[in-house]
Amino acid sequence: MAYVNPGSLMVDPSGPGSVYHYSVVSNPPPHPSIMRSQMPEYWVLPDRRRVEHLPRALNYSPPMETFPPVTFSVRGWPGVRIKDLLKNQVTVDDPNATPLAHLGWRATVINLEWPGYARRTYHDPQIARFDVMREEGPMTRQGLAKEVALTLQHFHRSAQNTTIAQGFEKWSLKDGIRPSDVVLLSIHYYRTQWIPEFYVFE
Repeated sequence: MAYVNPGSLMVDPSGPGSVYHYSVVSNPPPHPSIMRSQMPEYWVLPDRRRVEHLPRALNYSPPMETFPPVTFSVRGWPGVRIKDLLKNQVTVDDPNATPLAHLGWRATVINLEWPGYARRTYHDPQIARFDVMREEGPMTRQGLAKEVALTLQHFHRSAQNTTIAQGFEKWSLKDGIRPSDVVLLSIHYYRTQWIPEFYVFE
């Protein structure tokens, strides 16, 4: 994800006096995942590029979550690019926090729930079980974001041999979307599993 330094605002082509010139980066928006409402259809990144929300079933929307989400932001701006996580090129805000430690779990599950792909009974590549408590201590926020990124990378590779359901071609991981096109905003717990909120470059 491209991040704009507030110090560069004075050379912004929109010019002094414009809304973007003074406030886009210096005043990041509230994180949409904490509102306990439907996620917005689109999200704007600090460099003004727009990303589109990956569709979710109604039962996997923030109003239905079991408890508050784990959110991810960089320099105050909600969202982190999957490609930056995979390349270890980004540090999320509050990276050493242990947002799952208070739950007392030894392990938990991430389910990507990518639209258009059938679930498998065994060895479903959309699902990853991972340890919350590790030898070095509880999983950190940075480690959790990386775990989501690795799960998506693994599923993307698996999807190259899978045809997406009719009507969902827009979200195909075989012919279109790559991990580098995806932005992670948060993960939400629904009864038995964590489901990420992804946005995709248009």
